[in-house]
Amino acid sequence: MKRILLLRGAELIVFACLATIPLLVVNPYALGLLTLLAIYGILLIGLDVTVGYLGQVNLGHVAFLGLGAYTAGLVVTKLGLGMGPALLAAMAVGLLLGGLLALPALRLEGPQFALATLSFAALSTTALNELESLTGGAQGLSLSRPPVFGHVLTPPLFYWLCMALLAVVWMLMRNLLASQWGRAFEALRDSPIATDAMGVGTYRHKVAAFALGSGLGGLAGGLYAFNFQYLQPQSFTYDLMIILLLGVVLGGRKSLWGAFVGSSVIVLLPNLLSNRHLFQIFSGLGFAAALAAGLRGLAKQTTRPFQALAPVVAMGLLVVGGFLVENTEDWRKAIFALMLFSVVVGLPEGLMGFLSHFLARLFRVPHAPLPEPSALEDVLPSRPADGAPLLVLEDLKRHFGGVKAVDGLSVSVQSGAIHGLIGPNGSGKSTVVNVISGLYTPSSGRVLLRGSALPTGSLFRVARAGVARTFQNLQLFGELTALENVMVALKGVYRSPLPMVLFGLGRAEERRARADALALLNLIGLRGQALNKAKDLTYGAQRFLEIARALARKPDLLILDEPAAGLAHPDVLQQIEIIKRVHQRGITIILIEHHMDVVSELCSTVTVLDGGKVIAEGAPDEVKRHPKVVEAYLGQPPQPASPESDPQPGGPAPQPA
Repeated sequence: MKRILLLRGAELIVFACLATIPLLVVNPYALGLLTLLAIYGILLIGLDVTVGYLGQVNLGHVAFLGLGAYTAGLVVTKLGLGMGPALLAAMAVGLLLGGLLALPALRLEGPQFALATLSFAALSTTALNELESLTGGAQGLSLSRPPVFGHVLTPPLFYWLCMALLAVVWMLMRNLLASQWGRAFEALRDSPIATDAMGVGTYRHKVAAFALGSGLGGLAGGLYAFNFQYLQPQSFTYDLMIILLLGVVLGGRKSLWGAFVGSSVIVLLPNLLSNRHLFQIFSGLGFAAALAAGLRGLAKQTTRPFQALAPVVAMGLLVVGGFLVENTEDWRKAIFALMLFSVVVGLPEGLMGFLSHFLARLFRVPHAPLPEPSALEDVLPSRPADGAPLLVLEDLKRHFGGVKAVDGLSVSVQSGAIHGLIGPNGSGKSTVVNVISGLYTPSSGRVLLRGSALPTGSLFRVARAGVARTFQNLQLFGELTALENVMVALKGVYRSPLPMVLFGLGRAEERRARADALALLNLIGLRGQALNKAKDLTYGAQRFLEIARALARKPDLLILDEPAAGLAHPDVLQQIEIIKRVHQRGITIILIEHHMDVVSELCSTVTVLDGGKVIAEGAPDEVKRHPKVVEAYLGQPPQPASPESDPQPGGPAPQPA
């Protein structure tokens, strides 16, 4: 309750103070700046969805500001409609063009995605400039604010309208980002492969997030048009895009407050640069803060030398430049670059990231209380093991050029069994798992689940069909807590449509999801670490968490890819107990493992691969003594025993390494 009061109280106080400003401020220039702050607040909230939550550098957001602005202007000047339809049209254009751009662009990553969005921004500016008959080209487009319900919007009234829209966007986005949608956005940034494997769907969530952010950019563009009432294509260029990125990074990514702080910074920056004395003061304060933070980090050994010293050097250059340069506005690009560099290196979480940690310690803000875990039977119902074939591989092949990683594999996995899959390195185990789970498409052959063909080449569709998996190399969502990692993958809980989520009407589902996730964490012994970030857990706990997350899918088949790899002996023993508990729920398991003691204790049937083919299958004790298995592991066929070297009765039999 204390946490809710502090967070919601801060929001109410800030918006209440902002609402009273027109009653106190009579300077039209100052009121115009504050109106622009509200507009840029909406714009940066949309940009933060892509940059903060998706982790993509979006250089095309300024284009949606421009397209939204011109759409609103044309709706008013050409069609004669009012402000409401104009703003809706601006937002719709942003949503539509954002979705269309996202479809190809989001198949790219890193620099390629950034270049694709930059190209779109350049193309948009060129189109607005060349379509003179429609946009006025370089001469610009003039418009006036249409009356709303018969009232002419004076500067104070328009300010209140922009602040009201910022408050609405704030509330809707807060609800969305605190829901399954927000967790999915963060998850796909950390591990797109695991997001698909959990049945969430990476691509569709990326497209939805980008389109949503672009729609907010279009809405901000409509307000921008009515604020300035004059538009030119050159207002929406690369320079403004860099300032917007600076605002998101400086304010703090993945934070509504960060977007608000960032918009305040970028609105004040032009005024800061136009006043040399004011710039000297603020650059001096920035240098002092960077120096104090750097020395503190070095003294406590919490910061690397480069991370501590680089912002000091960058801010020092700003201080020196403030005294040497006659006109700071002429050097604004260099100033922006140095500021951006200082923030990215020194404050990766931005100002609000730093302040949120500081204020949480200062006010001792507790975490939200956790509910009681759901009954395990409701979350992971027991199922009878009928012993019928659950998974059948028929003449499965997967070739990589001339390499036959899997070559004519035929295996049947019985319902309710723990089926081991072993073999020396390079035998094809991981390839088989990747083909079954949909990461690879088979070259030929069939994969059947309960007699029906399993989808191929799609982690997402295979997960939806009832197959869950862990990974040999951990694929956790590091920035999410252990609880949120499990909540992302929960099956059958989230049913509310998007409009209900936006208006905060899906909270009952959220409470149930938290309780269900806690039940699974309790099953693996991590309930006490539910609120710890996954990246901060021990390696053993991370291995256990991957199993809990996979169980959230309520799978018919669970694939464990070397779950004991790298674990200390006590963690291996705990891992064995966890797998036994899971098996008691009637879940069929395929276990890929190099620890033969783990395989022997858990598996009823073991299939041994070598060169992509089955060389032995049977009970663990039988398989370990099979001549082909010994040869595969030791690299030589077993030697015939001489009478002198016969093992004594009851003596140990040779085992593969």
